[in-house]
Amino acid sequence: MLSELDMVMNWFKNEPESAWQFDEIGFDDETRTVLSKTGLTLLDHTARMETGSGYHCYIPCQYLMYMLKIGPFVRLLDNYISVFEEIKKNMFPAEFEAMIESGTSNEQALVSLDIYSRSNFFWAFKDPRTRLEAKNLINTSSKTGKKSYRQSDDFVKSVLLASLPVPNVSSETLGTLILDLVRSQETYDYLQRRYMPSLPYMFSVPEGDELLFRIMTTIGWSGQFEPLLGSDPDAEFVSWNDIDRAFLLRPSREPGNALYVQNPVHFSVPLEKYIFIRKGLLDTPDSLEKISVLVSGLWLGMSIRNREGKFFFESSTRASVSGPRVTGGTNRIFYGAPGTGKSYRVHGEMSDGAEKIVTVFHPDTQHNDFVGALKPKMEKNEQGESSITYSFRPGPFTCALILAIARPDRKVCLIIEEINRASAAAVFGELFQLLDREPDGTSTYSINATDPDMLEYINMELGTMGCTPVDSLRIPSNMSLLATMNSSDQAVMPLDTAFKRRWNFEYLPIDLSKPEIPQTEIVFTTNSGKYSVLWRDFAQIINDTLVECEIAEDRLVGPFFLDSKELENGEAAKAALGGKLFIYLWDDVLRHVGHQKIFASTFRTFGNLSAAFRNDMAVFSIAVENRLEGVGTPVDMYRDPQDVAS
Repeated sequence: MLSELDMVMNWFKNEPESAWQFDEIGFDDETRTVLSKTGLTLLDHTARMETGSGYHCYIPCQYLMYMLKIGPFVRLLDNYISVFEEIKKNMFPAEFEAMIESGTSNEQALVSLDIYSRSNFFWAFKDPRTRLEAKNLINTSSKTGKKSYRQSDDFVKSVLLASLPVPNVSSETLGTLILDLVRSQETYDYLQRRYMPSLPYMFSVPEGDELLFRIMTTIGWSGQFEPLLGSDPDAEFVSWNDIDRAFLLRPSREPGNALYVQNPVHFSVPLEKYIFIRKGLLDTPDSLEKISVLVSGLWLGMSIRNREGKFFFESSTRASVSGPRVTGGTNRIFYGAPGTGKSYRVHGEMSDGAEKIVTVFHPDTQHNDFVGALKPKMEKNEQGESSITYSFRPGPFTCALILAIARPDRKVCLIIEEINRASAAAVFGELFQLLDREPDGTSTYSINATDPDMLEYINMELGTMGCTPVDSLRIPSNMSLLATMNSSDQAVMPLDTAFKRRWNFEYLPIDLSKPEIPQTEIVFTTNSGKYSVLWRDFAQIINDTLVECEIAEDRLVGPFFLDSKELENGEAAKAALGGKLFIYLWDDVLRHVGHQKIFASTFRTFGNLSAAFRNDMAVFSIAVENRLEGVGTPVDMYRDPQDVAS
């Protein structure tokens, strides 16, 4: 369908200045390869364009943004021109001009059009105001009055330029670039995927119905509408997935139904009907989300969003900042005995509502693991042959940094579990300098990335999200580094003083009175019988005994040493005690003070101890048995068999 030319031109002509505020984009090797087929030679942020006859010019990267913004309009103009080219074969210029003036014709190219498209075709070439005073298709000599056809592309460029806020002197170069890139489908698809996030938006209007009208009309120009309509010529309504009666089908260009948008979005040639879109499909968050998903299947990489009272059609990966910049970023290490809830604290309360990137340090963790590095990968060329190439693969720090820069309105947390199981200062390397913070949470100092591949990758990712590139590294105010540390681990490495000084440390004490601790009861066998003991009471007994042996507090047992699943019932708890807690006590805690402080002296190996405990034998020292009997309930007096296992 040939949509009204002036209506579509005004979509772009009436955009606010903010719609044309393009970010500077960069060109990587992949983009250079793709665009080399079009005759463009790309530098970092500019391109050399050969203009013919030995001439050339250098164009800014933002010219590609104009192409992405106006590109869909080229489809409509090409549809107009294809009709014109058919008519041109059978008419002289003067005859064409007379036909346009009369508004009627028996030319097959026009007769085959629907009435709405035919009317729009005549008006587009009859009234200069309909094309915003863009050039006419007919040239008339001022000297002889002779009429001739203008080159079709010259006309198209003129219409495009009339729709853009650029001076006329840019018409030839910019117009040629737009046409060449849009008409090369492979190149256009690539540039859409690669750079559409750098465009502020494709469409933005106050009304949801108007936005969806523009989207679906544009989709119709590219021939993607027909598969949505089915093949029933008698159908009056068509649903769109689970959107009931999304489309109204009418033989005339008037919907005759107040529930549908007045103007048609498409004319179906096979069904010989105009298609109208239902009103209100973007009125609720749920329906907006459904429509956005459906549209993204037709226009890849695009989403519909509603913010601050306006509807936007923009790249799905464009960073959508919806609030003020978040401040208060911090570096904090949580430490304490095993099971005090360090991980729970950083994954819960401290990072609630935040975007999280999680990593775990271990003795082999290196700087490249944390930041990223060039790594090989297998790729296939156009001939299908495999080859090894290298690309930068980001580490967790780089991923978190990109996310924080792209979304300044969101809190971002880089969570590092077991930070002292690696040489932390070595893993951070040059990033050590970024840990000093200003009061708002921003890094006090910035650094130049020593790895150019890292900086290139960061800027490439920021570019795909429509963000300004960076030339140095700095932790933004919305990014926090939260770490856990267990100094009782035998594999720990000490943190040097300078590194520790840049972190806030929070000690999590052992608190066995917390209400969220499972009330699981476990049956233990002593030499005097069986006793049912609450998990919290058993943990307290173990800790009291260890304290008497002058065991350091960071080696005691926290209330969450066993998780909720392990404490689901008494039987599960006994299995976890034998396979987790006892081996921790045997190997890590009691190795230097003697196993007999907790366990019976008759056990010389952990295997014997474990087997005896599984067989419900008495395994504890006299001191521990006395405490168990003091707080426990003899099993023959206990009456809740579901929670007690023996």
